[in-house]
Amino acid sequence: MATRVTLKMIALKAGVHITTVSLALKDHPSLPETTRNRIKALAEEMGYTRDPLLSALVAYRTNNRLLVKQGVLAWVDIWTTPGGARARYAELWQGAFDHAQKLGWKLEAFRPLHEGRTLPQFSRILRARGIDGLIIAPLPFAQTAIELDWPWFSAVTPSHTLVAPRLHSIVTHQAHNMRTLCRRLYSLGYRKPGLVLNSVDQAISLNWFTSYIGFQYSVSKPADIIPPLAQEQFNAKEFIDWFNQHRPDSLVLTQPAAYILALKAAGVRIPEDVIIGVPRATHDAFANLSPTDNDVSLSVNERWGAIGRHTVDILVGMLHRNEKGVPETPLTISVDGVLLGRKPVE
Repeated sequence: MATRVTLKMIALKAGVHITTVSLALKDHPSLPETTRNRIKALAEEMGYTRDPLLSALVAYRTNNRLLVKQGVLAWVDIWTTPGGARARYAELWQGAFDHAQKLGWKLEAFRPLHEGRTLPQFSRILRARGIDGLIIAPLPFAQTAIELDWPWFSAVTPSHTLVAPRLHSIVTHQAHNMRTLCRRLYSLGYRKPGLVLNSVDQAISLNWFTSYIGFQYSVSKPADIIPPLAQEQFNAKEFIDWFNQHRPDSLVLTQPAAYILALKAAGVRIPEDVIIGVPRATHDAFANLSPTDNDVSLSVNERWGAIGRHTVDILVGMLHRNEKGVPETPLTISVDGVLLGRKPVE
């Protein structure tokens, strides 16, 4: 029977400590790249493979040990407005905070730009404190890059908004949510839904738009397909003209308040003349309702709390495996939303 190659055997041949071998095989940035590459090449030459039973044992012990305070995870918030991402995504923050605490970690919010620090300064602060697990909170704008000392950190983001670098991400499944909403409208007998996109992040709008168009072309008659209306800024006249031209029997609105008021001003009855659906939660899924939210018949709970919990799980797993830096193959996990309804369509 062939002898399994161990870390100790590699260390002896490489003339280094066994810990150095372990760090090199995990591609840890504390080692020079030349050292990492030399040891990885030697391990491959010697035929080293991880022991799956040992890995399973380590995972079992990790998941079943008594919880102790292991350290701090950083919620990195680059908003400069009061409250920042933590206030804007309160359910996401709370889900992540509670789950981190359950796993023995403390989630701490950092707002470097709001506090007048540069991102390179912030990187040095994190390293000085020994914080290497980062949650990059949703950014205020899409197409935004964050320059941190990435090789030293394990990082994940619960958002579509971070374009560079590409990290592992756990996000709302906008395409699924839109299909679910359209499918429900169709099951209720509505055959001419109209989509209005307004002042929403471009990536999110594209997800909603393509899903909506795909569904309509798969189930609707050509005469019933209505071209979506996209507005950078709300324009009541343009909206009402579009509505009167196409006469949709249902509306999918991404930002419903102003459009509902415009419909009422034009004498359109809700839900008698048109029913309103929204592909995301309106004010935390019908809680803390604004005056127009009572006119929304269908909405989607995007499950931000669950996204927060999954984000922490992914990050803690990366820390346990010592996965640092920008991943070679970024993964995206999409979390399905849950359709909500209120009378008269329940």
